[in-house]
Amino acid sequence: MQFETQAWADEFAKCLNNNPNYEKSAKTWEGALVLEFKAEGKKITKNVKLWLDLWHGKCRSARFLEDGDDTPNEFAISAAESTWYGLVTGEIDPSKAMMSGKFKIAGNMGKLMRFPLAAAYIIKYMKRLLQDW
Repeated sequence: MQFETQAWADEFAKCLNNNPNYEKSAKTWEGALVLEFKAEGKKITKNVKLWLDLWHGKCRSARFLEDGDDTPNEFAISAAESTWYGLVTGEIDPSKAMMSGKFKIAGNMGKLMRFPLAAAYIIKYMKRLLQDW
């Protein structure tokens, strides 16, 4: 399945929604999350933003944002595509990458850090869906 397509975003949401463990780990999560992939010309040629409407353990909607789309979000995590690639391949530890500043986080970091297991499921499905990336 090709990254940056609505089919990919839909499958990502489906993975989250079909996992009762994700639902349990994110049962008090409220707020949309944007994952931004900053292009380096390796796998993507322009910056890509994936918007996830996350609410009480469900992903109500997922889509890629177009340039200039200012859809509201509570959190945003951005990194260079090579950093995301390292995360997906297991070369980069997510906690160490966040602490070292490889991932830039916008939003309430304290609130975000209360959901490490939910974040782990988000990463798990990114790994699964970006295998051929």
